[in-house]
Amino acid sequence: MADTSPTNSTAPINTGRGSESKGYEPTVPITVSPILDWPPRPVATLRYLLTPVMLPYGIFWVALAALTWNWLTPSMDRMATLDPGWMLEIYLRNVVLLSLVAGSLHLFLYTRQAQQQRYKYNQRWLSTTNKSFLWTNQTWDNIFWSLVSGCGIWTVYESLTLWAYANDWVASAQWDSAWPYLGALTVGIFLWSVIHFYLNHRLLHVRWFYDHAHYLHHRNVNTGPWSGISMHPLEHLIYFSVFLLWWVVPAHPFIVILSGLFNGVSPAVSHSGFDQFEIGRRQSRTAPGADYYHHLHHRYFECNYGNRPVPIDKLFGTFHDGTPEAHARMKERMRARRGTNTSTEST
Repeated sequence: MADTSPTNSTAPINTGRGSESKGYEPTVPITVSPILDWPPRPVATLRYLLTPVMLPYGIFWVALAALTWNWLTPSMDRMATLDPGWMLEIYLRNVVLLSLVAGSLHLFLYTRQAQQQRYKYNQRWLSTTNKSFLWTNQTWDNIFWSLVSGCGIWTVYESLTLWAYANDWVASAQWDSAWPYLGALTVGIFLWSVIHFYLNHRLLHVRWFYDHAHYLHHRNVNTGPWSGISMHPLEHLIYFSVFLLWWVVPAHPFIVILSGLFNGVSPAVSHSGFDQFEIGRRQSRTAPGADYYHHLHHRYFECNYGNRPVPIDKLFGTFHDGTPEAHARMKERMRARRGTNTSTEST
């Protein structure tokens, strides 16, 4: 939790770094994990893994996964037989968990507009008249793709993986005998997910995949909580292939469930559109909200394909640090590509 100076309730939150700001812009340059620094910085890396990777949200996903595994998942005996009944239970559980997180954020930030536009990256609200969305409504479109295709394909991957575990078809580890390994794997999930996301995201920006699948997610330039896994079914197949690691790396069903929850539910937070969430009645008390790093990808499309915990973008020259100079370079690059002298910044 961070303390910040209160902002007035009507400001679109231009930080004063130029008239091109379209809403709130956090302090820049963006900082990323030192995990790839050379020479290595082990102390700084461990500190980064503690916060912000595990605190405040990482520990929340771990706790939610523990609750889900112990009380909201069919028994291993039932899952030893591939049956639509228990798979439907997992699907409904995933729908409810995503709806609780994304729905609560949407209710607070967009329906009630409880903090108005304070900390909002884009001054505009979610579209209700855009014909590129189903029913011309961005929110209902996002809910449809998230709950039907997103939770559906997430559930298939998770169910097949748990079925394999229940039949001992893949190697597994147990907490009583391998707790240090599984503890490290619990933290490692957050790093593996970022690496996997970078790799599949670059694939999705190949022209064919973008034109046939990834375009659907990128209609959400102005993102909201339900935008997180609002994707084409083909993209969901690629995105949730994150589960495949547990078909070859010994793990535990808890780890499988944590992978699903982190990749399926946490994007509701990172796509919420608000950099900070105001806590209580005091506007000065906030919790971390959306990810500005990824917001810049939705804004410019050709940068920040990965995420901060494993900053692969820095290795491949696609890192946008949020500074005015980086904005200018990106827009100049886009002008050169499109052969126009007019600004092509997404709104």
